[in-house]
Amino acid sequence: MQKTRKLLSDALASLILEKGYDEVSIQDIIDRANVGRSTFYSHYENKEQLLLFGHEHLRALVLRDAGRPLDFLPFYRHLAEMHELVSKLLSAEKSERVLTRSLEDILQGSICRLYAPRLAPEEGALFMLRSEAAAAALVRLMTSWVHRGMPCSPERMAEESTALLQRVLADERAAAS
Repeated sequence: MQKTRKLLSDALASLILEKGYDEVSIQDIIDRANVGRSTFYSHYENKEQLLLFGHEHLRALVLRDAGRPLDFLPFYRHLAEMHELVSKLLSAEKSERVLTRSLEDILQGSICRLYAPRLAPEEGALFMLRSEAAAAALVRLMTSWVHRGMPCSPERMAEESTALLQRVLADERAAAS
């Protein structure tokens, strides 16, 4: 099962590099992976779901230990390693929407798990708004970094992401203390 998922994921990545996300069909993917259509559909509903499979890996990079703050460094290093593919994905309108929304959801979920449990219930609504804003800002920071050719190091971007998150959530952390 993992082997098939990896074959499909690798096929999609190589095809994106060749043709761009919007031009890749499921038929292209199954031909490249050398699997049948029913095998593809036993794992995924569509190519968007296959694309998002990689985000489980990114989620693991960001959320290594739910008891510690978010660690952005492995995430940025991964993006730097996959620069060409990430750039292609973010240059296609459809895949950019799918990716950015998925990353926002992953980050917001991580922020909520790490910070919301320590809040008083009446602070929950404002916290949800701030966590959505923080996730959107973090994704925008990441996509801008990629679009501009990664002009600074992954280490610097991890520091900037951590500082941004701390600024947005400063009131919640003070209230939770």
